[in-house]
Amino acid sequence: MIDFVVGGILSGAAYGLLAVGFVLVYKGTRIFNLAHGEIGAVGLYVAWSLLDRIPVAAAAAVGIGVAAAVGFAMERTVVRRLVDRTPLAALAVTLGVGLTLAYLEVMIWGLNIKTFPSPFGTGAFHIGGATITAPRLAALIIAGGVAIGLTAFLRRTRFGLEVSATTSDTVLARLSGIRVHRTRAFVWATAGALSGVSAVLIATVSTFHPLSATLLMVRALAAAMLGGLTSIGGAFVGGLAVGLAESVVISQTTTGGAADAAIFALLLVALLFRPQGILGARRA
Repeated sequence: MIDFVVGGILSGAAYGLLAVGFVLVYKGTRIFNLAHGEIGAVGLYVAWSLLDRIPVAAAAAVGIGVAAAVGFAMERTVVRRLVDRTPLAALAVTLGVGLTLAYLEVMIWGLNIKTFPSPFGTGAFHIGGATITAPRLAALIIAGGVAIGLTAFLRRTRFGLEVSATTSDTVLARLSGIRVHRTRAFVWATAGALSGVSAVLIATVSTFHPLSATLLMVRALAAAMLGGLTSIGGAFVGGLAVGLAESVVISQTTTGGAADAAIFALLLVALLFRPQGILGARRA
């Protein structure tokens, strides 16, 4: 059981990082970006295509950069036209973008299941009776480090404070002289990069295919809602909770869909007893 618990926490770190990007976009534009997972998937597929030409780490870096570029391009071409639209319209548009990206993935790279080698080797560590593989440990360290670094950036740098101000109150930020369009573009590019990092980290410990992003997005959305939708720290903690719930259920049953049911049950219970999320602020 301890192996499953540790494995769930390690997987949950990648889910949490994906949820952090989702929350960052929601805070910045109040848009549920249902294309968030597919943006990272595009970067992952590009990285996979480069494996025969450049080292694994370099391919992963290029893929993450592509995901950031896709996020930036989406903000420039789509999101700016959605700011004054209804939430339902924005939801439908992002869903359409996600489906389009998924279709392109199938057309270019096919439906075959693929693998992505880990740049951290295949070694394993034995800690307290649990076996931790190098890729999973690296995923925890990288995901946690990125989440902490992003939080520190948003709180301690001038531009980070401008981004935080924009995500908190767009009107007030604009009146204060902050270039809102620039900060929004940064938010979407950063979210795209986070999606790319998450996709690569998860691909190093499991196989992937065009539907993988959809399954991951379900977990990221659950994690974000557990965290309160406006808390970056809450989103990451929510990811850990989702990963842990998924792993524990898998250790107890082989019934298909049991892990997904457990995740939604966890989300339902959390929303019933703490609707503002794990670290979200209670509304007045």
